[in-house]
Amino acid sequence: MPLKPKEEVIEYIDNKKDWLINVSKTIWEYAEVALNEHKSSKLLADVLEKEGFKVQIGVADLPTAFVASWGNGRPTIGYLAEYDALPGLSTVKKGSPGHGCGHNLLGTSFVAAALATKNTMQKHNVKGEIRVYGCPAEETLYGKVVMAAKGLFDDLDAALQWHPGSKTTSAYDSFNGLDNKTYRFYGKAAHAGSIPWEGKSALDAVQLFNLGIEFMREHMRQTERIHYVIKSGGEAPNIVPDYSEVWVFVRSPDMNHLMELSRRVDLCSIAASLATGTTCKIERNIGCYLILPNKTLSLIVDENLKMLGPIKLTDKEMEFIRTQLSKVYEKFPEEILPTKGWEIGGDWIGETGSTDVGDVSWIVPTNGTLWIGTFPSGAAFHSLDTAKMSNTSIGYKGMILAAKTLACTTVDLLSRPEIIKESWKEFKKRKEVLREDYKPLTPAELKYPEYTGKAKTIPKNQ
Repeated sequence: MPLKPKEEVIEYIDNKKDWLINVSKTIWEYAEVALNEHKSSKLLADVLEKEGFKVQIGVADLPTAFVASWGNGRPTIGYLAEYDALPGLSTVKKGSPGHGCGHNLLGTSFVAAALATKNTMQKHNVKGEIRVYGCPAEETLYGKVVMAAKGLFDDLDAALQWHPGSKTTSAYDSFNGLDNKTYRFYGKAAHAGSIPWEGKSALDAVQLFNLGIEFMREHMRQTERIHYVIKSGGEAPNIVPDYSEVWVFVRSPDMNHLMELSRRVDLCSIAASLATGTTCKIERNIGCYLILPNKTLSLIVDENLKMLGPIKLTDKEMEFIRTQLSKVYEKFPEEILPTKGWEIGGDWIGETGSTDVGDVSWIVPTNGTLWIGTFPSGAAFHSLDTAKMSNTSIGYKGMILAAKTLACTTVDLLSRPEIIKESWKEFKKRKEVLREDYKPLTPAELKYPEYTGKAKTIPKNQ
């Protein structure tokens, strides 16, 4: 395909800019949380279907997931669209959900890139398939894991991703893998004032369990994390709690270390239940893999990002950043940072957070995160400031730049088969070096031997 198609996809997106902003703004207003994105997913799916994409809704038994495809032949390029909001981050109604991670921008940009690429492929009679994956529940690290377990990404040649941020760069870095579990302790209720000896406190078990985790921290690697919240701790002080529940996240940049660390947390729960005479049930809610970045794809994304250039702010937009957010921000990422990341065989480089994009990256070559600056330097993810920025001219400028970058990258993948060939070579090499296999960490109740309370008889001294 000649160079002209890049000019065509850029022009197409520019011509559709106002309409795309309206789509994104509508999703920002919907602000639906994980697995409840009914209106948001339907809006994007309907747009794609109207433009000739074949749409399957409710894939992988997820009502708010979809796959929209257009074209035929190879290569098959997958776009990882997201659209879920976060609880309590509305800038309109206090306590309601809001787009504090900019997924209204993220999902819409992939639709823009898909439509622009389809338009150019039709003009030049280009073989290949564009596939938009409507991925729900990224904020709970759920959607892509379940979709991956159902094999929805298995026949892709490459997958592309991006994310709003406070920097602009095409990095080939990683994110931590994560295990997400719930620990339920069952005891025996009793009056805490008169006959506490008749009770078995599930809350005691929770406190011992959490204490065990705290002592583990000394023996964890610096890049590893454990966070927990007590979801239930009892009903009243004068009742020995017969049920308590803890929700735990365990993170590591190495899947083998992650599974070992998660097993040690399990052992803490079992020890706590033994010490208190309670029982414990362990349930994996979900788990996601660390990102296996693809430098080959990331460098092509970087070429197109640099060709397009970073977004630039007007004086009015800069004044908005200084005066309309929770504090004064003086800097905005109006430059493209050099690409860098995790080299094959080198030390892990990445973010200590997690994303379910990781699971896709173990199935098909996936670029490391394309970051597009949509909020000021120093602003936090998952905050009211980022939620506000996701519905501004600044955020929408970032969305349009992301769409153009993705579309231009897709033009390269369609016209230069050597890129995909090289990306697969790198993909296989990384897996060989890491010596880790991919097996989705889908929801499951984990079985452990129950303690019967019967001790072995100790013979008396003769």
